[in-house]
Amino acid sequence: MTYIICIVLLILVIVFALHYYFLKREISSAIKQMKEIRKYPQRNRQLKAVTTNFYMEELLKQINFTYDERQKERIIYQRRESQIRREIENISHDLRTPLASIIGYVELIQDQETTELERQEYTGIIKERARILQGFIQDFYELSRIEGDDYPILLDALNVHSSLKEAFLAYYFEFEKRNIQVDIKMEEKSCYIIADKIQFNRILNNLIQNGLKYSDSTFLLKQYSTNEECIMLFQNDHSKMTQQDLTYIFDRFYTGDMTRNNHSTGLGLTITKLLVEKMNGRIEVRLEEDLFTIEIRWKINT
Repeated sequence: MTYIICIVLLILVIVFALHYYFLKREISSAIKQMKEIRKYPQRNRQLKAVTTNFYMEELLKQINFTYDERQKERIIYQRRESQIRREIENISHDLRTPLASIIGYVELIQDQETTELERQEYTGIIKERARILQGFIQDFYELSRIEGDDYPILLDALNVHSSLKEAFLAYYFEFEKRNIQVDIKMEEKSCYIIADKIQFNRILNNLIQNGLKYSDSTFLLKQYSTNEECIMLFQNDHSKMTQQDLTYIFDRFYTGDMTRNNHSTGLGLTITKLLVEKMNGRIEVRLEEDLFTIEIRWKINT
């Protein structure tokens, strides 16, 4: 009897020893793999199980899940960091260019050889550059406010026809000066929407200014309604616009002009999209043959 018990105990010791050996080997392998993953996180590796032990496999599965989440966070962080660097570069460029111009003309004004007539001309240029600089700073400030949760939105019933006409008339002579052909088509029946009047006018101004700035020769403003929505189309011919541009059109600081020489921060359409969505509207862009189209939709106030 004692002999049998000794054999059973020996077998148990051997089983536990083997179990301990294999468990130690599996843990050692996992530790080695984890060190490799920590050393080269960009390789996006996962722990590989060398065991049939259910609990060990489950442990490695949970560790891999955690690694996956950390990897996703790392990628998001890197992309955001790159985006922040690009934005800082763009902001620096947008502010530095008019500022350098202002400093240059101030130095010319102070030059003893500069005539009075030239001083007057340079003063006018300085005022123009200062207004551009002021506009840039205002756009940066407004973007930071709009992205916050405490941006004031006062919703009310608005007449879309009246708002569109008032917004366009403010730029009518600018279109004439640039010899841009304008075509306006609005349905006879007025439609009303719920929006903040000031912010809705800002949206219209941004979209009309965008058409004024980038039209080659034609600008179209259309408005019509369905049973549920009021739809507005802002269209202009733009020979340089591509499908790839549409992917980035609402991105911050995107101007479609890599030299950034058009005195634009590239924030106009970004701000427009944020405002439209804050007031429960919808906005999209597309190319229709040779026309760049921005469409906004608002639920009709019945």
